[in-house]
Amino acid sequence: MKIKIFVLTLFLLIFITASAVIGQDSTGELEEIQEFKDKLASKVAELQQNEDKAIAGFASDINESSLKIITSNNEKYSVELDDLLTKYFSIGNSITEKSKEDISEDDYLIVTGPVNGDIISANGIYIDTQYVSGSGIVSQTDQSNLALTIITLENDTFTIDVETSTKKQIINIKELKLDNVGFSTIKAGDVVHFIYKKSNEENKNNRYSADKILVVPQEYFSK
Repeated sequence: MKIKIFVLTLFLLIFITASAVIGQDSTGELEEIQEFKDKLASKVAELQQNEDKAIAGFASDINESSLKIITSNNEKYSVELDDLLTKYFSIGNSITEKSKEDISEDDYLIVTGPVNGDIISANGIYIDTQYVSGSGIVSQTDQSNLALTIITLENDTFTIDVETSTKKQIINIKELKLDNVGFSTIKAGDVVHFIYKKSNEENKNNRYSADKILVVPQEYFSK
């Protein structure tokens, strides 16, 4: 934290010095320098009073200077954006730099920066995907729609759609290794671990498209 404040203060001093020796520059350039100096000074003061935090949630109400995020606990935050200071990134196999235009409604965002009540002054915004995992026993298979009805230990019922893109694996109980598996092999009584992408849309039916499933055959437990 002290390093951040030192670096920003150093930049501020550099620009103060620069403005003193470029009297021959145009008024527009001086105004631009002054604007940047003011923003840096404001940011230094802000960092001195607030610790950076990270808040994650789904994006909404995106405009030129702000957006809102709604967390998994249904808390709402207003995110202030700055053309000069806010940086944007995408999280995938690697972190790549993006722009504000890459953010869409309902994107899952991780926002870092000082928090004052329900307002975040964004230093960094990371576009990510929220994954949710679960497991339970298959109670029914729908061969026509390639869907599994799964009951969890908490007695919750999920309908898991197995797409062509879903990575499907099964434990080979003879060799104790993972094999790829077709939908027709899965049967009632098997245990299935599943992973799906969480969205901001309300899902009262607990129906999700699986990114990955791992099947543990019921025979494994009767060995």
